[in-house]
Amino acid sequence: MRMAKLEMLQLLVLLALLNAASSQTLQSFPKLCNVRNFDDFLEQTGKVYTDEREREFRESIFAAKKSLVDLSNSRVGSYRLSINILADLTRKEVATLLGSKISTQGEEYTASHINFVPATPPLSDKLPESFDWREKGGVTPAGFQGINCGSCWSFSTIGALEGHLFRRTGVLVPLSQQNLMDCADDYGNMGCDGGFQEYGFEYIRDHGVTLANKYPYVQSEMECRQNETAGRYPRESIVKIRDYARIDPGDEQKMKQVIATLGPLACSMNAGAVSFEQYEGGIYEDDECNKDEVNHSVVVVGYGNENGRDYWIIKNSYSQNWGEQGFMRLPRNAGSFCGIASECSYPIL
Repeated sequence: MRMAKLEMLQLLVLLALLNAASSQTLQSFPKLCNVRNFDDFLEQTGKVYTDEREREFRESIFAAKKSLVDLSNSRVGSYRLSINILADLTRKEVATLLGSKISTQGEEYTASHINFVPATPPLSDKLPESFDWREKGGVTPAGFQGINCGSCWSFSTIGALEGHLFRRTGVLVPLSQQNLMDCADDYGNMGCDGGFQEYGFEYIRDHGVTLANKYPYVQSEMECRQNETAGRYPRESIVKIRDYARIDPGDEQKMKQVIATLGPLACSMNAGAVSFEQYEGGIYEDDECNKDEVNHSVVVVGYGNENGRDYWIIKNSYSQNWGEQGFMRLPRNAGSFCGIASECSYPIL
């Protein structure tokens, strides 16, 4: 039985390699450089406000965020901010990106699920001090979920699955976030209106998910086309999982174990602070993110230490032009900073 499953995964990998079409999600906003004022911002983003009152409103938002960026960067700290395309959006508008949401329907599916961490290898001091699945070749580039689309939950689910599939096969196979967006509503997800990574795993366990180049991401929810996109040989283009596992809330040592031995984690965090949206690099340490509940789904792809500070490596879905090429470093062993250890799970192939 196990051999048959492995052969099926190998067929999937072969099919992915033979497909020449691009599997990357839509590119996002441009990379902004040396934005001095609102005119620079408009020129580099291509945004146009013909209504003068609207322009003044947007400029006031931009000015407040520019002041925050400059003030934060003037202090000696472990992280840096920069102006990006979100700089003229209200908190409510940016919040549309934060789509980690629990639903009654979804909780009915996951209510009886048992927390699980493999007994072997045992927790020990032999785990590497640093580990990064990007260095192994097991992480796809950061995609962009799109403004006004809270589909982070689908990117989190898919990102974790891609990493575990890579660990199993040795080949990185980009999978379809859009497949989940369009088809997983019955499992408690709501497309661009939010969802939860465990609900995504529930769907994949029952129905599987197809390749990204067969079902590309379009930044909005559409009619489900999984059967159509699977083609004549669905077993060769659909990935299913046997189950998924949860990490006990707050257990960062088990997070480290799973990442170092099995693959990336799909986790929730609080990304509501203005500093998060304008993050450029470094170990993010704004305590503002510890004041509210988790609201955003990400992928934890590794961990490390810099100048005596432990950190997690987070893959976000704001494009490669956000943060450290789409990634962030977040304090580790710091009481679940930003809630990063509160809701973590991973697929079991």
